[in-house]
Amino acid sequence: MRAVRTVAESPWVVFLVALTARLWVLSQLLPAKAWSGFYQYNEPAHIAWSVLSGFGYSSPWADARVMPTAQQPPVYPYLLAGIFKLAGVYSYPSLWIAVGLNAVFSSLTAVLILRIGKRTFGVLTGVLAAWVWACWNYEAVVSIRLWESSLSALLLAIAFLLLLERAGSVHPERWILFGALAGGAALTNTSLLSVFPFFWLWLWIAYRRRGLSCGKWLAASVGVCILTLLPWTIRNYATFHRMMPIRDNFGLELWLGNHEGVTRVFDNDFPVLNPTEYNRLGEIRFMEVKRDIALEFIRRQPKEFARLSAERFVRFWTAPQESVWLPLSLLAWAGMVLVLWRKQWEAVPYAIVIFVFPVVYYVTHVFSTYRHPAEPVILVLAAYAMVTALTAISAVLATRPAPRFLRSTETLKTLGGESSSRERVLSRSRPVRATTHADS
Repeated sequence: MRAVRTVAESPWVVFLVALTARLWVLSQLLPAKAWSGFYQYNEPAHIAWSVLSGFGYSSPWADARVMPTAQQPPVYPYLLAGIFKLAGVYSYPSLWIAVGLNAVFSSLTAVLILRIGKRTFGVLTGVLAAWVWACWNYEAVVSIRLWESSLSALLLAIAFLLLLERAGSVHPERWILFGALAGGAALTNTSLLSVFPFFWLWLWIAYRRRGLSCGKWLAASVGVCILTLLPWTIRNYATFHRMMPIRDNFGLELWLGNHEGVTRVFDNDFPVLNPTEYNRLGEIRFMEVKRDIALEFIRRQPKEFARLSAERFVRFWTAPQESVWLPLSLLAWAGMVLVLWRKQWEAVPYAIVIFVFPVVYYVTHVFSTYRHPAEPVILVLAAYAMVTALTAISAVLATRPAPRFLRSTETLKTLGGESSSRERVLSRSRPVRATTHADS
């Protein structure tokens, strides 16, 4: 059992198992799905092609007019551009490098899940959550998409672990690292930026509770984050002549989930299917028109907006397969309640991820893959709830008296054993006489 536990807790074993699972999934999908499943409608790949073709950061959609864009945050498209430069634009080797790198990101996240779970809840929770992430086919498939999902999950997991360690440390360099990480995460997946102000607030209160001052280091951390975002913000201002810190696509995302006749799939005039309106209006005007339509819909039909938001809430926590994700989400929420009750202030970072990160998707629109960056925390909480429940059940079973028939059986065995012992003692005490032929 010690050997099994050593293997289960080993970060290297968890990493290698997770990587093997993801590479196995890739071997099933490539090369048959290389174009249709990865390249064809991929917005970061289109932008990477545009960068290498000399058009700059442009054209996120096929058949769209070549013009500057801020539809995607820059980190992942430029990462793909570097891979395309190395191994060829839209080439099969480039795809293997890109999705293989995503597999590595996701496998590293498994190791961080192990550390996060062990640090807050103990070995059993960390091991269970990490192995579910490593071996579950769903996580393997989502993680190797040609998208920023795996990198986003890794960055949020790193930030989360740093946050937990930061609360008990006074090393100033970690404040700087945390600020740079916040900026890098925002330039990878802008939705991640929503949780960092609450992380900083939690750190500030945590220091105040211990009677320590961290104002200057908190300001330095936020300042480093702003400085990380500044070059891209300057690029957007120089290109579009308006203040735009990272992206310009909120109006389009809001419209996708809030307009007359809204569906759960892309409408025909979404640019990935038909970029005619986008080409005619240009990117900024197109985003503004979609935003105005969505806001007018919300203003005129607030009850419908509330209903759609409630549906999006349910889909966020149950898609793509309700029979699997509903129980898992309920476990995660149970774990959230349990850890808030038991650990109180220490549990607040978990609540920030669970409560804050999904809000933008409740308001706009939901695909199950949008949940992926938060799934490490979700799995840790679900594992904590399961381990707690199993521990409670085993404790109850251990303290309950045995059933009557078992007690009767044990009594008979005891009595039988005592009787046998008496017989052996008596037999040894009887005098031995010669055995005659009649006795025989």
